[in-house]
Amino acid sequence: MQKLNELSVILKQSFNWNKARLDCFTGMLIGLLKTRSVNLNEIALGFPSTVKLDSRYRRVQRFIHSCSIDFDEVATFIMFLFAFITDDYYLALDRSNWKLGKKNINFLVLAVVYKGIAIPVYWSVFGKRGNSNTKERIALMQKFIEKFGNKNLLGLLGDREFIGEKWLKWLKSEEIEFYIRIKKDAKIPNSQGVLMQAHCLFRFLKVGESLVIRQSRMMTKNSIYLSALRLDNGELLIIVTSKISENAIKIYAKRWVVKRFSVV
Repeated sequence: MQKLNELSVILKQSFNWNKARLDCFTGMLIGLLKTRSVNLNEIALGFPSTVKLDSRYRRVQRFIHSCSIDFDEVATFIMFLFAFITDDYYLALDRSNWKLGKKNINFLVLAVVYKGIAIPVYWSVFGKRGNSNTKERIALMQKFIEKFGNKNLLGLLGDREFIGEKWLKWLKSEEIEFYIRIKKDAKIPNSQGVLMQAHCLFRFLKVGESLVIRQSRMMTKNSIYLSALRLDNGELLIIVTSKISENAIKIYAKRWVVKRFSVV
């Protein structure tokens, strides 16, 4: 019961709900953590209450059917809970696509990077397959910036999908530093201005070696800087940044899905 009361106090700071609704929601969260399941029967089983299981189950059902959640409040709760309102942080952009029957479920997720994981703050859902477009990415980022600003935002981390002329130009216009992986065959000019595949600029790197190219290069009509690391499997990890960064590889390694290599 003490845990229930403590969590209710924390949630009350962000959610404009009455006590009964807050108590139910906190009970559901505790049930979720106890059982590690989203099955309502399991959540009701872990619900911290002395009432009968059937009553707990019906209470959870009523909450789901009747409660409308303001996701701006959810985002605010997350940002306050982890002190991101006052502390510096990195954001990560990612996308996940799967099918439910014949229906495409495509999530574009903006998350705060925290101690090796990512905590989703805002997301968009599309009924299509494939990559997000610039308009969709900007809309998601604008939603975040309008709510929280970018004063404490150290940078945006993204995988190879998140490249494009207008997208990078917009990030620069908003003074958002980025650390984005690119494909090895991306076209980049060498020091003589000759276009070549990005991996050719780092072909001499041995496993474990890294390099920062200190001169800016043009990619998708944007001035960028390049860093690279030769991974244990021989593959090149190539990162583009908005400004020259000696720590670009280490910063990109904060991205929660990057588990295949370590940076000393």
